[in-house]
Amino acid sequence: MQRRWKPSRDTANPGRVPNMSLRLRSATEADLDAIAAISAAAFHPTTDAVARRLFPPHLQPPGTQDGDAARPWRLARKTGKLHAHRTVMMVVADDALEGAIVGFSVWEAPVRGQEEEQDEEAPHPPEQPCPALDHVALAEMRGIVAADARRRFGERDTKDVWHLDYIGVHPQHQRRGIGNMLLGWGLKEAAKEGIDCYLVATPAGRPFYQAAGLDVEESFPIFGAPHYSMVRRNAPN
Repeated sequence: MQRRWKPSRDTANPGRVPNMSLRLRSATEADLDAIAAISAAAFHPTTDAVARRLFPPHLQPPGTQDGDAARPWRLARKTGKLHAHRTVMMVVADDALEGAIVGFSVWEAPVRGQEEEQDEEAPHPPEQPCPALDHVALAEMRGIVAADARRRFGERDTKDVWHLDYIGVHPQHQRRGIGNMLLGWGLKEAAKEGIDCYLVATPAGRPFYQAAGLDVEESFPIFGAPHYSMVRRNAPN
């Protein structure tokens, strides 16, 4: 079961002040359909280079729009993440839209104390079949990202850091401060605990994360496009 976050009055929100109708909270099971829909819209093959490689046109079923065939797979992945014990999944709801979910983030919290053994023994859920997905490309991407984490933090990988897996904001709700809210939450948690914060950024995302205080430690290609290993150092040297 994912960790639950209790809101505090001083939640970090670097950058622009969000709309007053926006509310940050922990994700629940009832949010998963909306989260999967936002993921499909925010990381769509027509606008996202990685999604285009993972869901190539020749694998899409006839008569379906780009990305639609992957919705069940995305939903299954988000469901698995929600129930993973290290995961903290946050959402931003818009009360002006009857509480509709307009963005989400997926974080991995550091492993602490007795959680070490639980993390080692936690079973990995089976991968949801998805004919529209290039599974070889997915394995290649996962291997590249995992190798970067090992270069940054050694064999313990991301166990000792706050790791941002990704942030998704619905394209119709861009530039409202939603990404800042989702990122700011994790940065505050990491700073409060004196723990580093780590993520891998796309070229489009790099300026956003740099503005929030993360530094580029290395650049490496994923599917021919540069990606950036970024860290905000909070732990003592």
